[in-house]
Amino acid sequence: MRVTNQFLFDNFKNDHSDALKELNKLNTQVATGQKIQNSYDDSGIYSEVLRFDSQESELKSIKERVTTAKSFTDASDGALNDFTQTLRDFKTKLIQASNATLNSDNLKSIATELKEQKKHMISLSNSQLGGQYLFSGSSVNTKPIDVNGKYNGNSDSLMTLVGKGVETQKNIDGKSLFLGDEKSVKKTIQTNVRLTNQISDNSFEPLTAQNSIRDMVGDSDDDSTNDKSVHFFISGTKRDGEAFKDVVEIQAGAKIEDLLNKIKDNFGTDVNVELNENGNISIEDKKSGYSQIDFKMVGVQGITDPTETDLSSVTGDKIISFSKSNFERVDATIDESFQMDNFYFEKNGGLLKGNVPLIANGEFANDTTKLSEIMSVEGSMPDKTFEMKVTDIDGTDKNITLSLADPSTFLVDGTSYNIFNADESVTNKEDFTMGQLNNIISMTLSNKLPTSGTPAGFNSAIKDANAIVDVGINQNGNLEINDNSDNLSNIQFALYDLDANDFSNTSTPTLSFMSNNAVTTSKADLSFFDELDAIIASVENGVITLDSDSDNPRSIGIQNSISKLDVMNNHFNNAQAQIGIRSKSLDISLQKTSALEVNVANLKAQTTEVDMAETILKLNQVTLSYQAMLQTISKVNSLSLVNYMK
Repeated sequence: MRVTNQFLFDNFKNDHSDALKELNKLNTQVATGQKIQNSYDDSGIYSEVLRFDSQESELKSIKERVTTAKSFTDASDGALNDFTQTLRDFKTKLIQASNATLNSDNLKSIATELKEQKKHMISLSNSQLGGQYLFSGSSVNTKPIDVNGKYNGNSDSLMTLVGKGVETQKNIDGKSLFLGDEKSVKKTIQTNVRLTNQISDNSFEPLTAQNSIRDMVGDSDDDSTNDKSVHFFISGTKRDGEAFKDVVEIQAGAKIEDLLNKIKDNFGTDVNVELNENGNISIEDKKSGYSQIDFKMVGVQGITDPTETDLSSVTGDKIISFSKSNFERVDATIDESFQMDNFYFEKNGGLLKGNVPLIANGEFANDTTKLSEIMSVEGSMPDKTFEMKVTDIDGTDKNITLSLADPSTFLVDGTSYNIFNADESVTNKEDFTMGQLNNIISMTLSNKLPTSGTPAGFNSAIKDANAIVDVGINQNGNLEINDNSDNLSNIQFALYDLDANDFSNTSTPTLSFMSNNAVTTSKADLSFFDELDAIIASVENGVITLDSDSDNPRSIGIQNSISKLDVMNNHFNNAQAQIGIRSKSLDISLQKTSALEVNVANLKAQTTEVDMAETILKLNQVTLSYQAMLQTISKVNSLSLVNYMK
């Protein structure tokens, strides 16, 4: 092979170019510390860099979200900590109020302090972080608790992505917090009339289960032949919402224990029934958690007509009351014990409220709930008739009869109106909903009745009526009416089931809206701020325990309030524990994410960063080789015959 000058020149040029490229590469690596500067330098490394960049970006995003979420949980934990401390202080004041030696001025002073603590708890309930409310559920821009203690948020959870497909909840929603439940609590209801021994020298001596019915009614003579039996009219609701009614006749010589057993028989085996130390009948659900037990009873000794089945028409020698209220009766001439449900709604300005929670399938009713579901009707629903006594916004008294049949109608002062469904068909009793009942109430109270018997006339009247009078189910499940036209409203309203006082057919289900029933002293479901109001009222009125003769006969009293406050305290402690667990979980996620960030950064560094010592050594080697190459080429290019011969 012939080696020409051109061949040598080409080899030199190529070797020189390669050496310069390698030197430039190594110099750049030393200067930047990176193996490549451009994607085309090494596609394998570049692909790995892109993967690590994606992981770093994802981890950074997760870290930011987790950090934000942890700030949210920490703020919630702090607010709940202050809240539970205030609640403990509230209980301390309540225990002070239970001291029987305190006078009315002392109690009013304590009540004032309790009101201030309630305001502070409302303020804590409206705590914010970065302009977002902590306890509004997903409605973070909505103040959860208004000045009246009404909850305006929702029950949604706020979730934070802490990993691929892994989420953690960062909030405690206000609905579960303020309107939730303590599933370990058993519902207890009590009559508020203290049963005392009527033949004892001590008129305050409470009865026991071993006393006789004669002791209850005050039959003190020694002649048992003239004893008159007592008929007890009993109605109520079982745990699952099933209604019952019964008429029990008990001889005067029998023990009160026999009456308690009859009450228990109607409830079944699910309850304990006893006469407590204060002489009140106490009924406790054996099972903890949500329960619908309810109870009403009146006794009549020496009943005039044992065949009379309409309670409002019953007469006798003596009435034995077990529950009293300050509710306004529909018929003031009839003893309230005989009007179990015939009462006007409680009124506060333009706001009217019933006192019976309307429940279907374990949840509060809404506009779509059927009345048959609330009454727990099994099979075909019987025809039902409800009476309404109203005073409308103009001050006009009206009598309304609501007939649930096929079809359903309502009668206003002699004029009958059809009830229509959304599809303009006539409503049958099985399909009648709370929303339709609410519309009828709104129409009658606002004096906006249908001008025609057509669906269009019916719907037009509803639209006009709802703009004046709102009717719905409040957060406690009670029927609530609000006159938007006037705070000093004329409106009055009573709604009752005609079957409630009819004991001829004890299998007919009934539905109550406003009732002189037993007082609930303990329950699993909470309505926190409403219950605080009731507790404060107990202190203001000086009610120590259930007392039908007090200014507020349905107040549960300070003693029961202390027990109820323990349940509330436990509820909020559990909530704080939950948010603490979530905060800890987020903290662990944050630590894990930070560790992964370091790991990915290290792997990326191993992939992209040069080993500086090795690179400098290689640079020195390449530099020496390059210099040697230049010297060699220089000598070769300078060769001549003279130099060669030398």
